[in-house]
Amino acid sequence: MNIKPGFAAIGVSIVLAGCGAHSHMLTKDSAPQLLKGEFTHGQTNRLTLESADQKYEAAGFKVETHMNWAELQRRYRGSDPKHWDRIFAGHDKDHETYSAEATAIAKDGAELNCKLAWPSGKNPQGLCLDKAGKEYAVRFD
Repeated sequence: MNIKPGFAAIGVSIVLAGCGAHSHMLTKDSAPQLLKGEFTHGQTNRLTLESADQKYEAAGFKVETHMNWAELQRRYRGSDPKHWDRIFAGHDKDHETYSAEATAIAKDGAELNCKLAWPSGKNPQGLCLDKAGKEYAVRFD
Protein backbone atom coordinates (compact mmCIF):
# COMPACT_ATOMS: atom_id res chain seq x y z
CA MET A 1 0.00 0.00 0.00
CA ASN A 2 1.39 3.38 -1.02
CA ILE A 3 0.28 6.37 1.11
CA LYS A 4 0.96 9.81 -0.28
CA PRO A 5 2.95 12.10 2.06
CA GLY A 6 0.20 14.77 2.13
CA PHE A 7 -2.39 12.28 3.38
CA ALA A 8 0.00 11.00 6.04
CA ALA A 9 0.58 14.55 7.30
CA ILE A 10 -3.17 15.20 7.48
CA GLY A 11 -3.68 11.96 9.42
CA VAL A 12 -0.96 12.83 11.92
CA SER A 13 -2.44 16.33 12.35
CA ILE A 14 -5.87 14.91 13.11
CA VAL A 15 -4.48 12.45 15.66
CA LEU A 16 -2.40 15.12 17.41
CA ALA A 17 -5.30 17.58 17.50
CA GLY A 18 -7.52 14.98 19.19
CA CYS A 19 -4.94 14.33 21.90
CA GLY A 20 -3.75 17.89 22.42
CA ALA A 21 -4.23 20.20 25.32
CA HIS A 22 -7.27 22.44 25.70
CA SER A 23 -6.53 25.99 26.75
CA HIS A 24 -9.12 28.36 28.25
CA MET A 25 -8.72 32.04 29.10
CA LEU A 26 -10.27 33.69 32.16
CA THR A 27 -13.45 35.56 31.21
CA LYS A 28 -14.29 39.14 32.14
CA ASP A 29 -17.22 38.05 34.33
CA SER A 30 -14.83 36.34 36.75
CA ALA A 31 -13.84 37.93 40.08
CA PRO A 32 -12.74 41.53 39.31
CA GLN A 33 -9.60 41.12 41.47
CA LEU A 34 -8.29 38.59 38.94
CA LEU A 35 -7.08 40.46 35.88
CA LYS A 36 -6.17 37.50 33.71
CA GLY A 37 -5.70 33.77 33.81
CA GLU A 38 -5.42 30.59 31.83
CA PHE A 39 -6.48 27.00 32.46
CA THR A 40 -4.90 24.30 30.30
CA HIS A 41 -5.86 20.64 30.53
CA GLY A 42 -5.04 17.62 28.45
CA GLN A 43 -1.45 16.51 28.27
CA THR A 44 -0.22 19.00 30.89
CA ASN A 45 -2.62 20.52 33.41
CA ARG A 46 -1.84 24.13 34.35
CA LEU A 47 -3.66 27.00 36.03
CA THR A 48 -2.38 30.57 36.06
CA LEU A 49 -4.24 33.47 37.70
CA GLU A 50 -3.02 37.05 38.00
CA SER A 51 -4.15 39.90 40.21
CA ALA A 52 -2.67 43.41 40.25
CA ASP A 53 0.14 42.31 42.58
CA GLN A 54 0.36 38.49 42.41
CA LYS A 55 0.76 35.73 39.86
CA TYR A 56 -0.51 32.34 41.06
CA GLU A 57 0.51 29.13 39.31
CA ALA A 58 -0.36 25.45 39.62
CA ALA A 59 0.78 22.56 37.45
CA GLY A 60 0.57 18.80 37.37
CA PHE A 61 -2.79 18.43 39.12
CA LYS A 62 -5.36 15.84 38.04
CA VAL A 63 -8.44 16.44 35.93
CA GLU A 64 -11.02 13.81 36.85
CA THR A 65 -13.66 12.41 34.49
CA HIS A 66 -17.07 11.52 35.90
CA MET A 67 -20.17 9.78 34.57
CA ASN A 68 -23.40 8.97 36.40
CA TRP A 69 -23.52 5.34 35.34
CA ALA A 70 -26.70 4.53 37.27
CA GLU A 71 -28.61 7.39 35.64
CA LEU A 72 -27.25 6.62 32.18
CA GLN A 73 -28.13 2.94 32.54
CA ARG A 74 -31.65 3.79 33.73
CA ARG A 75 -32.17 6.25 30.89
CA TYR A 76 -30.65 4.41 27.91
CA ARG A 77 -30.10 0.68 28.54
CA GLY A 78 -33.72 -0.41 28.02
CA SER A 79 -35.05 2.38 25.81
CA ASP A 80 -32.04 3.00 23.52
CA PRO A 81 -29.69 -0.01 23.74
CA LYS A 82 -27.48 1.12 20.82
CA HIS A 83 -26.87 4.46 22.51
CA TRP A 84 -26.18 2.67 25.81
CA ASP A 85 -23.65 0.43 24.06
CA ARG A 86 -21.83 3.50 22.65
CA ILE A 87 -21.76 5.14 26.08
CA PHE A 88 -20.61 1.95 27.83
CA ALA A 89 -17.88 1.35 25.22
CA GLY A 90 -16.56 4.91 25.73
CA HIS A 91 -17.51 6.12 22.24
CA ASP A 92 -20.05 8.72 23.43
CA LYS A 93 -18.28 11.36 25.56
CA ASP A 94 -21.25 13.76 25.71
CA HIS A 95 -22.31 12.41 29.11
CA GLU A 96 -18.97 13.04 30.82
CA THR A 97 -18.28 15.79 33.32
CA TYR A 98 -14.87 16.94 34.48
CA SER A 99 -13.44 18.39 37.66
CA ALA A 100 -10.09 19.64 38.88
CA GLU A 101 -8.69 20.80 42.20
CA ALA A 102 -5.50 22.84 42.16
CA THR A 103 -3.53 24.94 44.61
CA ALA A 104 -2.07 27.90 42.73
CA ILE A 105 0.89 29.43 44.56
CA ALA A 106 2.47 32.88 44.22
CA LYS A 107 6.19 33.54 44.61
CA ASP A 108 5.64 34.90 48.13
CA GLY A 109 3.84 31.70 49.18
CA ALA A 110 0.27 33.05 48.95
CA GLU A 111 -2.15 30.35 47.80
CA LEU A 112 -5.44 30.09 45.97
CA ASN A 113 -7.20 26.73 46.37
CA CYS A 114 -9.32 26.28 43.26
CA LYS A 115 -12.09 23.83 42.43
CA LEU A 116 -13.29 23.73 38.83
CA ALA A 117 -16.00 21.66 37.15
CA TRP A 118 -17.63 21.50 33.71
CA PRO A 119 -19.75 19.19 31.58
CA SER A 120 -18.47 17.89 28.25
CA GLY A 121 -18.58 20.59 25.60
CA LYS A 122 -18.91 23.43 28.13
CA ASN A 123 -16.39 25.81 29.66
CA PRO A 124 -14.65 25.30 33.02
CA GLN A 125 -15.79 27.36 35.99
CA GLY A 126 -15.53 27.28 39.75
CA LEU A 127 -14.28 28.96 42.90
CA CYS A 128 -10.88 29.78 44.32
CA LEU A 129 -10.34 30.48 48.02
CA ASP A 130 -7.41 32.27 49.61
CA LYS A 131 -6.10 31.40 53.10
CA ALA A 132 -8.39 34.02 54.67
CA GLY A 133 -11.43 32.32 53.12
CA LYS A 134 -12.13 35.00 50.51
CA GLU A 135 -13.85 33.52 47.43
CA TYR A 136 -13.00 34.33 43.83
CA ALA A 137 -15.42 33.12 41.14
CA VAL A 138 -13.58 31.98 38.02
CA ARG A 139 -14.95 31.24 34.57
CA PHE A 140 -12.98 30.32 31.49
CA ASP A 141 -13.89 30.58 27.81
